[in-house]
Amino acid sequence: MTSAPAPPRRPVPREVTRALTAAAPPRLLLVGGTGSGKSAVLASLRTDLGDTRIVDDAHRMTAAELHELVDHVRNAPTGIVVATEARPHRAEMRSLTAAFAGNGTVVELGSWTPREIAGRAASFELRLAPPQVRALHRLTGGVPHLVDIALEAVRTEADVRQAVEEGIGRQLLADLDLTAALALVDLGAALDPGELSAVLEVPAERALDLVDAARASGLLGADAASLTAGASGVPAAVLGRHNLFAVARRLLATRIDAGTLTPHLARGLATIGLTDPHLARRLVEFAVDATPREAADLLDAAVPAGADPDALAVRRAEVAFAAGDLERAEQITDRLLDRADTVDVDDVRAATRISASIAAHRGMLDRSADLFEWLGPERVGTDAPLAATVLLAAGRPSAAERLRGAAVSGAPTSAASAARLLEEGLRESVGGDGRIAMNHLARALTSLGSDGSVRAWPDTVDAVAALLCLHSGELGYARAILDRPETPTVRNRILVAWTEMLGGDLTAAAATAEAVAPEVTGQRNLLFFHALQVGLARRNADLGALTVRWQAAQAVVAEYSVDLFGLLPLGELWLAAVRLGESARVAHLVVGARALLTTLGEPPLWGAALHWYGVQAAIAADRPADLVPHARALALAAETTAYAAVLARAGHAWLSVLRGEVDATRIREAAESLASVGLPWDGAKLAGEAALRTDDTTVATGLLQVARTIRQDGPAGRAPVDVAPAAPPSVPDESPLGAREKPGALSEREAQVADLVVSGLTYREVGNHLYISAKTVEHHVARIRRRLGAGSRSELLSLLRAMGHGADVSRHMHSDRNGGKPACP
Repeated sequence: MTSAPAPPRRPVPREVTRALTAAAPPRLLLVGGTGSGKSAVLASLRTDLGDTRIVDDAHRMTAAELHELVDHVRNAPTGIVVATEARPHRAEMRSLTAAFAGNGTVVELGSWTPREIAGRAASFELRLAPPQVRALHRLTGGVPHLVDIALEAVRTEADVRQAVEEGIGRQLLADLDLTAALALVDLGAALDPGELSAVLEVPAERALDLVDAARASGLLGADAASLTAGASGVPAAVLGRHNLFAVARRLLATRIDAGTLTPHLARGLATIGLTDPHLARRLVEFAVDATPREAADLLDAAVPAGADPDALAVRRAEVAFAAGDLERAEQITDRLLDRADTVDVDDVRAATRISASIAAHRGMLDRSADLFEWLGPERVGTDAPLAATVLLAAGRPSAAERLRGAAVSGAPTSAASAARLLEEGLRESVGGDGRIAMNHLARALTSLGSDGSVRAWPDTVDAVAALLCLHSGELGYARAILDRPETPTVRNRILVAWTEMLGGDLTAAAATAEAVAPEVTGQRNLLFFHALQVGLARRNADLGALTVRWQAAQAVVAEYSVDLFGLLPLGELWLAAVRLGESARVAHLVVGARALLTTLGEPPLWGAALHWYGVQAAIAADRPADLVPHARALALAAETTAYAAVLARAGHAWLSVLRGEVDATRIREAAESLASVGLPWDGAKLAGEAALRTDDTTVATGLLQVARTIRQDGPAGRAPVDVAPAAPPSVPDESPLGAREKPGALSEREAQVADLVVSGLTYREVGNHLYISAKTVEHHVARIRRRLGAGSRSELLSLLRAMGHGADVSRHMHSDRNGGKPACP
């Protein structure tokens, strides 16, 4: 068996060669860290330098020996080349560097860059991809000696990390004091000479030398506050558990006495398994002012350090929930609830609230309600308002009333005040005055503004208030609420996109959705996100995207638990299901939602939006009879809210349109009213569909203009619908064939019509999409057919496809069942 070939010889750096040839006799100082290749350079130069004096490892010399070197550099006639590690704390080393700088050349040998590592790999006959090179650079810190070890491991297909760690271990065995200093850095300590002297029990001068040696070791990261990826953990392994713990305990005592223990260092000490009551207590204290994620790590570290796990259980669950680690929070609360008979009632109450919040985040508000009902009025205490809020939103008003009436004790903190106002606001929104409800919710938001505690809630006041606004058509107010936090939550950002979509700004909604998409987790957020995507696809008449988005939402739909706060996404998914012929998939959810509203007494503020979706579902299914109950519900709600009144008028307008009764004035007013309450897309659709169903050309043209205006500008102007246009709708916008265009070329409008025709739309659907009449579409098709010289429908379609029309219009579908005439006769 043959041994592995030695690493290829490194070439002498060009800076060294230039320095040696620039002056005679040569005077060169090579400064580099451990493993930088100083000794290898000297070995390469020995045979070529004649009587030049060569000195290696000058940093190990005594002061007298260094003074002699300085004298040689300044006065001797012969050349001298010295290699050393930097030791800036030693005056004689600074003198040596100054002597070479004034009488010769100083060359620093640093770590290799990724590009230099790639070049070195080529000498090993290796061709590494850029990600591999970057990984080696992170692992070795670019130290040439460690890079060679890593490349040799790559060449021999050995474990690269293990090879590098073994190389570092051999290096550290030469100086256990240095090893201990690096282990302290790995724990989170700084390279402070005074601290090293106390912790390692070495003289001050030795501590200074250790600081310089650590900096020259090549094992520190760029910030000198941590070790390189390959070095992390190696010093501790070299020291051994006993020696490491001894050093760690002295470090802890030193920091506690000085009052300089940091969260990072405390967590590092706990991570190695150090048990100490002072350490455990400080970890718990540090968690108070930390971010949720940092607090979770600190509290988790406190338990093995000696803290009582039962005493910390609730806090750990709270911060885990706040940090988004629902699985960890659930593990802790489940253990508490399993021992509810032996656990303090305050902890049982908190565990129930946290567990209910987890369930709500996962879209299972019915489970949240179950938890609070299990807790009962005897134990609910200060969480009674939150419990009543959940139970009411889950459609359990009687249970909500029982828990709301439970005795509440505790200080009137800002969080307690906010919870009470949230419950009062929701209760008022269900059975009282919407203005009073919003007043309560606004005050709840103000109360929470000064509260810095981390408490898990089933939902945020921001979200509940914004949802009530969205259900009431108050889009501007919803946006103001959602924009309040300096760092909005993912839920807030999704609801911002909903606000934009409902207001007709589909481009902004799509952009917001795209930005937040990578951060969306939890079934509740996923429900709103997928329904948002479905809603955008539907409003863009993009059947292909609608199908994809609908399929993506199925896993969430399967787990959805109907509640008051999820009616908007349910409505969008309901319409998508109708459009795609899959109503059965959501029928049980629609029934559940209507039952929930019935149980709550048909609250107009929350129910109007769902009934409006019901109106649209009946329209999409072309089933006027299904529209009637929703129109009636909206009519009843209209007596309470202006928003419901607008929807009720629009519902009756739709009913008349579906029956073939087009009252132009009524349609225009209903469409413009929809736009005025933030539903311009809905208003434009109503006006456009009415235009397509009337036989009166003048009325049709006027209604199409209303639809265009609403789409483009929001609320439409008040132009009368009976004003005749400059040209009848049967006359196309473009000039006759031959007036401006060469044969075979299509105008912009004709190209739009061609795209939609190839996609399979009827004349009416094309007209609805472009806001022109079906007759105008027919005229366009005839002109296109003449222009292309197509003799038949199939030939026309073939020619248009060959020209590239319809390639990007995968979003449309033939709709014979709606009574439309095929676009290509």
